[in-house]
Amino acid sequence: MSLLIADGIGKSFGGLRALAGVSFAVDEGEIVGLMGANGAGKTTLFSIIAGHQRASEGAIRFKGASISGLRPDQVCRLGIARTFQIVRPFAGLSARDNVETALLFGGAQQSASAKVSDRAMEILEEVGLVDQWQKPAGAMTLSGRKRLEVARALGTAPELLLLDEVMAGLTPAEVAEMLETLRSVKRGYNLTIVIIEHVVRALVELSDRIIVLHHGELIAEGAPADIAKDKSVRAVYFGEEDA
Repeated sequence: MSLLIADGIGKSFGGLRALAGVSFAVDEGEIVGLMGANGAGKTTLFSIIAGHQRASEGAIRFKGASISGLRPDQVCRLGIARTFQIVRPFAGLSARDNVETALLFGGAQQSASAKVSDRAMEILEEVGLVDQWQKPAGAMTLSGRKRLEVARALGTAPELLLLDEVMAGLTPAEVAEMLETLRSVKRGYNLTIVIIEHVVRALVELSDRIIVLHHGELIAEGAPADIAKDKSVRAVYFGEEDA
């Protein structure tokens, strides 16, 4: 069953065409990788799905209903959570307070303070940050802030998780740890995930299916092994003229 459907999504910024006729579906329980060079339109597509931008053309449907034109808070409360390429925690708040904010204002909207606090600690443990619950988000390492970004998204009680480069800038060891964390939370929350990632090895290892964008157009879609052999992908993404 398709949880998310993008139907002919186009987006223009003045004379710049960021997306052109992008159509795909994401089935419930899948991990779908979104691949492409800088400027391919990946983050713009995430912004349209999450309600931060409006498409110039086309429609987004979630669980069979159109979500085109909804505000980000409305999209979130329907069950779609998004992380950001540039992490945006509340720098002066503790890790726990950051997650509590998501619990209070996200899809779950829990109200009992003791319950919120306990749940925030559970989520921090799930992403490997429970020992840093008192630390201000601004004092965390990049790896810690990336994990906190995932924790805050989980606090909104999503069904669909949009992850924008949560492994960018991490060491190989930290990438391996993040991969295991993502697999664990996917199982624990029964999540569907769409992930943008430039760490190609990690994207191939994690994804059930990969969608490739180039200059705003979808040029390939399929299993990771098939994408790795696709001539058009190798030409535009890896620069292989005679691929």
